[in-house]
Amino acid sequence: MDPKDMMPVEMSDRTMWTLSSDRKTVRLALPPLRLPVWAEPIAPSWTSDAETVDAMLERLTILRGQMLPPLPAPNKRH
Repeated sequence: MDPKDMMPVEMSDRTMWTLSSDRKTVRLALPPLRLPVWAEPIAPSWTSDAETVDAMLERLTILRGQMLPPLPAPNKRH
């Protein structure tokens, strides 16, 4: 992913992620985004069930681990 293609988004995680009233789904709602191909901004949102949230957390945990530097060799830890 090229950083020049990214758009920074300033938004609270409490308003970005919300739990449905029946507590069965969560919704990710992003602020309106302006795209050159459309006259009106789009307001993307995505609703997920618990199983999907679990899969996302698992994948994000793996990716986060890859972002960290590797642990030192076992004989160098102490």
